[in-house]
Amino acid sequence: MRDISIFMDGGASGAAGSRRHAVAAGSVDVSAFGLQDPSFVMAYATVDFPLLNLVESLRRTFPHTPIFGCTSYEGVFTREGFFRGAALLAGEPGDGLHVTAVAHRATAYDAREKARAACCELVAQLKGKPSLVLMHATPGFEERIVEGVESAIGRDVAIFGGSAADDSVAGDWHVFAGTTVVDQGFALAVFSSPEPVYGGFLGGFLPTPHSGRVTKSYGRRVLEIDGRPAALVYNEWTGGIIADELKDGGVVLVKTNLQPLGRVVDESLGVPMRVLCHPHEVTGSALSFFAEIPTGEQLTLMLGSQTQLLSRMGKVIERAVGGQRTGLSLKGGFFVYCGGSLGVILDRAAEISREFTKGAGDIPFVGVATFGEQGCFVGKRKANRHGNLMCSVVLFD
Repeated sequence: MRDISIFMDGGASGAAGSRRHAVAAGSVDVSAFGLQDPSFVMAYATVDFPLLNLVESLRRTFPHTPIFGCTSYEGVFTREGFFRGAALLAGEPGDGLHVTAVAHRATAYDAREKARAACCELVAQLKGKPSLVLMHATPGFEERIVEGVESAIGRDVAIFGGSAADDSVAGDWHVFAGTTVVDQGFALAVFSSPEPVYGGFLGGFLPTPHSGRVTKSYGRRVLEIDGRPAALVYNEWTGGIIADELKDGGVVLVKTNLQPLGRVVDESLGVPMRVLCHPHEVTGSALSFFAEIPTGEQLTLMLGSQTQLLSRMGKVIERAVGGQRTGLSLKGGFFVYCGGSLGVILDRAAEISREFTKGAGDIPFVGVATFGEQGCFVGKRKANRHGNLMCSVVLFD
């Protein structure tokens, strides 16, 4: 595999064949990348990067290569660190990976069926069941896309991915595959490999003693916990961090990104595995999240810190490989890191790339900062989930 870093504003340069390049005046010289018939190209970019130019140039140069990706919050991750620009991971013929990808415009009302049809189409092109499904959606209806994929291929295939992001939750995000670039919809890529593909999904936050059951909810709005107003309960659990918003409502996105709520999905070696849900708005006495929370779910207040956010990359790699450190000959990989979590440690974002290399070795990789994360928990069974404030990693042996 090859990883390629493309810096904005002439921030770096490299000769042909180098992994470091610069973009000037909106032009992207794909020929300088030194790629030879890549089996796929995964691309992540900040919203100020000339993404359309990059996609069109890649498509002209490699008309039969699957090209896919999404926009990222504030920067992209590579072995160069974290920077504004674009990050590419390209497969090489010797990797043995087979990949197909497609993107579609969709809404919450038709995303499930469109995702199902798209996944069926991709699997037919792949001529077999995939080892992995990569999902990039625009925020708002990720659960429907997961449902659509699972209805096409079953629940035993792992889904990993992240929701496209911009710099300010303004809706400037995009997902793409081939020449299709959409600001509302999804991109799916399916991977088949004769060698193992490792994946891990982790929150890395610690549970507190505060816990309660959802007694009334609607989609992504929780109205009651233990029969009481949800926003009031959350405010009590957190020592009053949203007290001002209890009066007139409002956005609580930044206030709550180290104190999300967790739901137990499964357990591993007796340890609960939780998917996190990020409260982002108070409306009346209800609390809105970036993920659906059904009535009947048990919620636990979780607590995070800067130290945990930096160290969890090593932990998710350990979860992915099952503690196996010897006998691996990794070709490359990618990771998804929540933009909300990243915002807490933005000035130290480059350390996340270094933590990846420390855990996985000096291999080609790219990373994207997202506004929602999808991943597979492996405990007593496989469970694909959409969550918030999470991170995931996929490694190719």
